[in-house]
Amino acid sequence: MELDIDHLLRQALDHVLGDPATATPLHLAESIRYSLLAPGKRIRPRLLVSCAEMLEIDQRASTPAALSLEMIHCFTLIHDDLPCMDNDDFRRGRPSNHKQFGEPIALLAGDALVAIAVEVFSKAEDYVPPKCFVRALRRLIWAMGPRGVIGGQAAEMLLDENSSIEALERMQKQKTGALFLASLLIPVDFADIGDKDTRRSVIATFGNELGLAFQIADDLADAEQDKGKPISILFHMSASEARNMMLQRLHAASQALASSFGTKAQPLLEISTQVERLLEAAHT
Repeated sequence: MELDIDHLLRQALDHVLGDPATATPLHLAESIRYSLLAPGKRIRPRLLVSCAEMLEIDQRASTPAALSLEMIHCFTLIHDDLPCMDNDDFRRGRPSNHKQFGEPIALLAGDALVAIAVEVFSKAEDYVPPKCFVRALRRLIWAMGPRGVIGGQAAEMLLDENSSIEALERMQKQKTGALFLASLLIPVDFADIGDKDTRRSVIATFGNELGLAFQIADDLADAEQDKGKPISILFHMSASEARNMMLQRLHAASQALASSFGTKAQPLLEISTQVERLLEAAHT
C-alpha cells in the first residue's frame, strides 16, 4: 500500500513540535516546516518503504524509519545551502531556508531536524526485535555522520583538478549514496538479514548503484553550473559516457535484485526506472 509521505511528515511534525505557544518557538517551527514539507521526489522514504514491503517488515516500523530518513536528508539540504557551504539562494524553485528565515534560524532548523529524526525513528522500536532496532539505528547515525553525508560534504571540499575519478566516486558514495544505501539497509537490519546473506549484498549493490546514478543525473542536469569543476563526473568524462556507464551499471544491479526477489522487487524496480529516466532526460 502506497503511503502519503507528505501527510505523514506533517503528522510527525505536529506531534514533535507541539503547540508553538508553549513548545517550539513559532519562527523555528515555521522554518522546519518550510523545508521539510517543500515539494520533492521523496525518493529516500519511498525506497525504504518499498524495501520494507519486499522484506515483509511491519509498516509500523518502516514508516517512522522512512520519515526520519527524509528529515535527515532535509537537514543536509538546509545546511548545504548556507553561505558558509554552497551559498545557494534557491532550493526547489523557491528561496533557500536561510534566505527566508535568516542564517541563525536555518542553522537551528537543520540541527532540530536531526533530533526530530532520531525521536521519530524510535517509534519503530516496539515492532522489531531489539537487536535489529539497535542495528538499524546505528545505520541511520552512520548515514548522517562523518562516514556518511557529513563526511561526503567535507570530502567534496578537498576535490581539485588533481583528484581522481575514484576520489570523486568515494565522495559521492558518502554525500549522496549514504542515505540511498541506508534507505535499503535499514529494512534489511529490521529483517535481521546477516552480512553473509546474499540478499543483503544484492540489495546493497542496488542501493550503491542507484545512489550513484541519481548523483550523475544531478551532475548532468547541473552541467552548465558545474562546468569545469572537479566535483562533477563531467570533469572526467563526457555526458554520454557518464550516462551510458551508469545505465549499464544500474541495469545490472536491477536485474540482480529482480532475480533474487522476483515480483516482490517491483516497487523498487519502478523507482530505479524513474532514476534511469532522469539520466536519459538530463542534457548538457
